[in-house]
Amino acid sequence: MEVIAAGIAYAVNRIQPQKLLVRLGLASLIAGDVNFLGELGPTLSPEASIILPNDTSFSSLTDRWREYHAPDIAAVVQVATEGDVQEAVGFANEHDIPFIARSGGHGATEALASAKNAIQIDFRNLNQVKISKDGNSATVGGGVIVKSMVAALMDSGKQAVTGICECVGVSAPILGGGHGWLQGQYGLLADQVISARLVLPNGEAVTVSDSSYPDLFWALRGAGHNFGLVTEWEYRIYDIKNPKWSYEIFVFSGDKLEALYELTNEMMKTEPPQVTHWAYIIKVPDIDPDHPIIWYAIIYDGPVAEAREYAKPIHKIETIMINAGQATIPELASLTFQSQDGPGCRGGLTSLRYPIGLKSYNTSAVRKVYDDIDATFREVPELAGSFFLLEGYSTQGVQAVDPKSTAFPHRSDNLLVTSYLQYKPNSTIDPIGQEFGQRLRRHLLEGSDDPEHLRAYVNYANGDESLPEVYGWEEWRLEKLKKLKAQWDPENKMRYYVPLA
Repeated sequence: MEVIAAGIAYAVNRIQPQKLLVRLGLASLIAGDVNFLGELGPTLSPEASIILPNDTSFSSLTDRWREYHAPDIAAVVQVATEGDVQEAVGFANEHDIPFIARSGGHGATEALASAKNAIQIDFRNLNQVKISKDGNSATVGGGVIVKSMVAALMDSGKQAVTGICECVGVSAPILGGGHGWLQGQYGLLADQVISARLVLPNGEAVTVSDSSYPDLFWALRGAGHNFGLVTEWEYRIYDIKNPKWSYEIFVFSGDKLEALYELTNEMMKTEPPQVTHWAYIIKVPDIDPDHPIIWYAIIYDGPVAEAREYAKPIHKIETIMINAGQATIPELASLTFQSQDGPGCRGGLTSLRYPIGLKSYNTSAVRKVYDDIDATFREVPELAGSFFLLEGYSTQGVQAVDPKSTAFPHRSDNLLVTSYLQYKPNSTIDPIGQEFGQRLRRHLLEGSDDPEHLRAYVNYANGDESLPEVYGWEEWRLEKLKKLKAQWDPENKMRYYVPLA
C-alpha cells in the first residue's frame, strides 16, 4: 500500500524521483548510482578523503560500539575542514542521500538503523584542542574523543567537564546535556559551551551562542542531535585543583542492598559538589559465583582525609572487600571500567540501554531490580555479562543553572540509572533482552517520585521512549523544540538520533 500511495503522490504532486525512492526505502538505488569520487571528491580539501565499501579501511571506519541496529553506510567522507562538512552535506542533499556524523561511534539508539545507504561524515580528523591565551577556554574540534581531550588539557594543568567513558566523542554528550565527574562543581557538559560552529542541515555554517542565533544555541544544548553538525566548540576549562582524586571502592553482597541505598539517600542530601557515588550491579563469578555483587565507589576530587571522612558511614556496612587510593582522571576511567581498552568501550556486542532519571533511590524498587537481574542471569546466561549502572553525581553545578536556559530538561534529577544489556549478537536473545531492560526500568519508575512520567536521558535513550520522556514534560519546552525543528530543519534531514520529527 505504501508503494501505491507514494506513486499516487508522485503523480499528483510531482515529487522528484530521487525523493520518491527515499520515501520507498530504496535509497540504495540512489547511492549506488552516485559517483562519490568524481563528483564530491574535487570539492573537498586536499586532506579529506572518501572511502567506499570496496576500500580495505571501510570496515574499520564504519565499525561501531554497537553493531545492533547500526546505520547502513554507503560511503565515508573523512573531513578535514568545516568546508568539507558543508560540501558533504550539500552533496547528500543534492542527491537525496541520508547523512550522519561520526566521531566516537558510541551512539546506540533505534533511529540510527533507519539511516540506509547513508553518507558517514567522519569527524575524527577534526580533533584539535587549543587552549585560549587567557586559559579559561579551549577550542575543541567536533571529532575529539574524551580520552584525547582529557590528555591535552592535563598537559597544560587544565581540566574540563567531560564524559567518563574514554572512547566516546565529546560532541554527542554535549548535544544531549552531558554528565561527568566535574558536573557538581561546574555544571553539565552543555553548560560549558560558550559558542559553537554549526553546519545546518542545509549546509550553511553559522556560529551559535547567547548572542548569535540564541534560540538555536538553546536547542543545541540538550536536543542538539536534531539541528546540525558541530565542527568546533568554544568550551570552558578550569585549573586542575587536585592532580589525583581520592577513591574508595566497596564490594557488597546483595543482602546489603537496602542498608547501602538507604544510607546513600542520606549521604547525598549533604554531599559536597566534588563527590560522585558510582556503582554497578554486576555478576563477578570470582567474587560470588551464584549472585550479582554491588560494586560501589566514592570518587572524590579532594584530599584523602576529606574523602575518607565522607565515606566513613559506609564502613559500618559489612563488605566483601575494599580498595582505596588516589588516581588521575584517566586512571579513574580504568578503575570504573570506562577506559578505551576496558569493558565500557568493548565493541562487537549487542548493547541495549534503558535509562531513567530519579530524585532518590526507592530501596524496594532497587531490590526488585537486583532480584530480577539475579534470576534472569541464571535463566538466560547469555545476558550474564550485562551490568546495571547507577550514576550518582553531585548536582550543585547542574541545578545552579536556570532550567529554562537550555533544552536539557532533567536538571532536577539527582540520579541517572540505566541497564547495560550486553551479549553476543543473537536474534533469539534480542526480544528477551529488550523485555528485560524495559522491565528493570519499569521497576524503578513504579517506585519513583512520579510513576506516570518517565524521564530518560537522551544520550542513553533506547529509542522506544516518547518525546516528552526524553525532551521534557513541560509543554512549552517541546513546543519550542518542534517550532525550531520546523524552522531549521524543515526537511527533517537530522532524524537519526531520537528525532523530534
